[in-house]
Amino acid sequence: MTAHRSGAPDTAANTSDPLALNPGNSTHAVADGSGRSTSHARPAPATSGGSASTAGPGASEADPHTTPSRRGTTAVTTRDAVDADLAAAVRRTALMRQTFYVLVLLVALVGQVTGSVHTLDIPPLIAIPAVAALELGGVVVMANADVRRRLGEHALASRILSAAIAAAAVTFNWIAHPDHLVGGFYAAMSALGYLVWLMHTGNQRRDRLRATGSLPPTPPAYELFGHWIRHPAITIRARSIAKADGLGLYDSLKAARTAITREHRHQAIATVLRRKIRKAVDPATADIAIHLYDLDEIAKRLTASADYAGLTTLLAADLAPETITTTRHANRRHWRWCRCEKAVVTPTAPAPALTQPPVLAPFTPATPDAADHEPNPSPDPQALPSSNDAASPPTAASFKRPTGAGKADPYEPEESGGASRGDGKTAAPMNTAEAVAFWLRKEPDLAPEILAERVGKSLRSVYRYLPADYPRRPGIARGRTRRTGSGHTGQLS
Repeated sequence: MTAHRSGAPDTAANTSDPLALNPGNSTHAVADGSGRSTSHARPAPATSGGSASTAGPGASEADPHTTPSRRGTTAVTTRDAVDADLAAAVRRTALMRQTFYVLVLLVALVGQVTGSVHTLDIPPLIAIPAVAALELGGVVVMANADVRRRLGEHALASRILSAAIAAAAVTFNWIAHPDHLVGGFYAAMSALGYLVWLMHTGNQRRDRLRATGSLPPTPPAYELFGHWIRHPAITIRARSIAKADGLGLYDSLKAARTAITREHRHQAIATVLRRKIRKAVDPATADIAIHLYDLDEIAKRLTASADYAGLTTLLAADLAPETITTTRHANRRHWRWCRCEKAVVTPTAPAPALTQPPVLAPFTPATPDAADHEPNPSPDPQALPSSNDAASPPTAASFKRPTGAGKADPYEPEESGGASRGDGKTAAPMNTAEAVAFWLRKEPDLAPEILAERVGKSLRSVYRYLPADYPRRPGIARGRTRRTGSGHTGQLS
């Protein structure tokens, strides 16, 4: 048995224009000759006749939806012309389908009649009406199933019965002929007719459902590598949006990217809000607030009320050229001062003098009372400052590092004088007198031991350059005169 055109009205085949399937609607669906359903979503044409010929000479230029001609010409056709061409193709396909059904019916009828005559020894006059009744019964069952499915029912009983009749017809054509090659031909024609009928009725049912809004419109055709392979998540989202909103290819992709970005932003804001609520109140109240309020809605409102103009103004003020220049110079001065404090001074020793200075006699107190006031021996006259002390550089042995850590003393002066850079931060002087004065200006209450450590001299050397009002260690006189070259001692003040 073969499948035939159902008894239900064939909307796509009987109408002269396939666009009449959904008149007055922006979505129409037609079935092409290959059994595939084609859906178009477009606005209503601006012309009264609905075709390009009545739109006027400027219609092809005004319509943004223009495609190259199917015949390869350089002219462009409007969307209405493409729809008219599709309607003509649908009509031709319907005519060819009807012819196919008639031929398949005849082939299946011949196969079943010849099989009945040769196998069952039934006279042809009896076999022809019997086989025709069987074929007609199968057509009635299939048409009934199609009508009930268009009404929204599943029609399982009619569909199962029609499939059983088709399977019996195919099996009978295969078994009833002694030559299985001929029997296979008749059986294949019966199965082919039934399958074509199933596809055609399915297309018509989907067209009706799509026209009534029960099925989404046909989504755009996305590229395999450019969309599905490179961006599968965005493509899946774009396909769903295109089905729901009827968008095109690039509009659906843009909407999908925007939706995904918005969801990620709202999720991040909701996470921060959840953390803030848990820190602000106790855990029980935080759980109630989190389940009571829609954090996604709060994130959406925060995004909508964001003051982009105010934030842009603040950022523009921080990025002004004057601000950038001032900040850069301030950071540079701070960096130079840090280098000045952490640098290690290693001055080179001066060349040895040709002549040694004269050795002076040690100081001897004139009276016993003077000796009681000065228990320590008098300082070496060679260590006393001379007129050229400020000009002579200190020796390397005079700088001592604190014991313990191996790094340089942070209070030692920089190798190259920092005062010459003009950055407002001066380094410690090179000689002892200036170094003592420098540290006393910075910290007037500095202890003598710490001062000697920072200067890098001994405590006795530091005491020589302390001011008169600086508290000294007990036992060291506050003032004394310099020794003369003749060996006479000065008097205590």
